[in-house]
Parts: sequence; structure tokens; C-alpha cells
Amino acid sequence: MAFDVFISYSTKDIDVVTHIKDMLANDYVSTFFAEHSVEPGDSLTKKIYAAIRATDLFLLLWSSNSEDSEWVQRELELARSEEKLIVPIKLDESSELPGTISDIKYIPYHEDPRKVPDWINQNVFEKAKAKSNQQIIWLVIGGALLWLATRK
Repeated sequence: MAFDVFISYSTKDIDVVTHIKDMLANDYVSTFFAEHSVEPGDSLTKKIYAAIRATDLFLLLWSSNSEDSEWVQRELELARSEEKLIVPIKLDESSELPGTISDIKYIPYHEDPRKVPDWINQNVFEKAKAKSNQQIIWLVIGGALLWLATRK
């Protein structure tokens, strides 16, 4: 099972959002990116809410465009109510994080875009590998217990 990352963003920032999504490409990481994760005919609300509930990391790509996005606000509130790990990435200098998350340290992409891949490598990829390794250990333990239970 992959380390699930939900990316919340304004579609007006799609170019930088796609760039950050591509940075997350890894065998151990699964990203929910509404532009590619929701198929035509699917309910946006159902798909997005299910993905947030299942996510390991809620990555908030925050900008002045996000401030005006009703979807971003709804996604953020659900992530908070589900007590998800929220990591804001501030895309522009003029935007201010909402008061409900103003105490969360953000990654200042607007100051130095290189901070994002560094953070992803040190945090997301390491957590993803650890989650994958933990699942393998549990599979081995489960297999060993099954083998022991079936021995005569």
C-alpha cells in the first residue's frame, strides 16, 4: 500500500501544481490530484472526500488563487476535521494562510522553489518507504502465523 498524498490547489495555479505533483512521483507514493484522479461522470464531492479521509498527507498548495477557491476551503476543513497531517506550500508572497492553520509552518515555495523537492525527499519519500517496509513486515508476520497455525 502506497503513502497517499492529497494535493489541494486552485486550478488557476495548475502549472506549478503539476510541477510539484511530478516531484512526488515515486513507487511508494500515490497522489490524489483532482485533474487526473477524478474521471468524467464521477462525483467530485464523493471522490475528493474519500481521498482526503484515506490520505496520509494533505498537501495544501496555497496562493491568492487558493484563498478564493471554495473547493480548497472545503478540502482544508475536511482535512482538519479528519485530523490529517496538513503541510502548506505557499506559492506566492501576497497570500496569507487562513487563521485556522496560521500556526502551521509552511514551505515557502515563493522564496525558494528548491525547498519543496528537498522537503519531499527528506519527509515524504522516507515516510513512504517506512510505510511500505512496515506493511511487508506485517505480511511476513501474518504468513508466519498462518504457517504456524496450519502445522500439525
